[in-house]
Amino acid sequence: MKKLLLLLVFPACAAAQGRPPAPAASLGFNFSYATPDGLISRRAGLSADAALGELSGMKVRLAAEGTHLRSLGPDHFPEELYKAELHLSAEDKKNRLNLNLGSNSDRPFHSPSETDLGFMFSRTFSEKGPHAWLWGLNYSTRRTFLRGMPIPFLGYRYTTDTLTIVAPFMARWQAFKTVSFSAAYLPVRNFRLAANWRPAPYFSAELEAGTALEQFLLARRADKGEAFFYETSYLSLKPSLSVSRRLRFTPVLAWQLRGLYYDGSSYDSHHAKRRLGAGPSLGLSAKYDF
Repeated sequence: MKKLLLLLVFPACAAAQGRPPAPAASLGFNFSYATPDGLISRRAGLSADAALGELSGMKVRLAAEGTHLRSLGPDHFPEELYKAELHLSAEDKKNRLNLNLGSNSDRPFHSPSETDLGFMFSRTFSEKGPHAWLWGLNYSTRRTFLRGMPIPFLGYRYTTDTLTIVAPFMARWQAFKTVSFSAAYLPVRNFRLAANWRPAPYFSAELEAGTALEQFLLARRADKGEAFFYETSYLSLKPSLSVSRRLRFTPVLAWQLRGLYYDGSSYDSHHAKRRLGAGPSLGLSAKYDF
């Protein structure tokens, strides 16, 4: 039943409609250090995106991201992992297309079996007042479920000055002038609940809780149809300060509630599950808009 629902509704990117204008270009950096029980790890990453202009009336953007994960921990947890992604998007008032090329692995882009190629297309076909309906198609060669299968979806969007709902994966409520609440779900095991407080344009603080599932395709795995999965649940506090009109710093204070990792052909078909305990995490990110 759950897989049938996913075939019918998959509006992941639909919330992008109506968002604030993006900067012409941006550059980001992030670093974190985590010590949950049973694992010591640090992450460092860079991200960048830029507007490329217009093509046939559609605004085109290019984004790239790279992350390095270094770990000292239990048996079978890889010491070094990488995440590399390239995104090309094009959108107008009704249509949005995302092309993605990525590789989460100990040896990124080592071969096609360590590479994920996919796209997401959505089109708004009916819009009246705050109500809008859209349809689309999602495809990924290395999705954590239904790999290599195109997934059509039907979505619904409701938008007012204080409330945005994208059924069934995203909701945001501006409860007060300085306080907002949001919830999001990305199939299959990525959840996020957050409360944001913005008392001034240059300062905000966000309290967030959720679960994140990451998939890595190890180059030397015996079965190319399997992957390494790392799942965590967390609670974090993220105060954010703009030191200028373009530069923003965000420290992250987090607590991992639990964690587990395993090998398998998909998130729900796995073996050798191993669990990790709770523990703290500290991080810092910076973003500069050009």
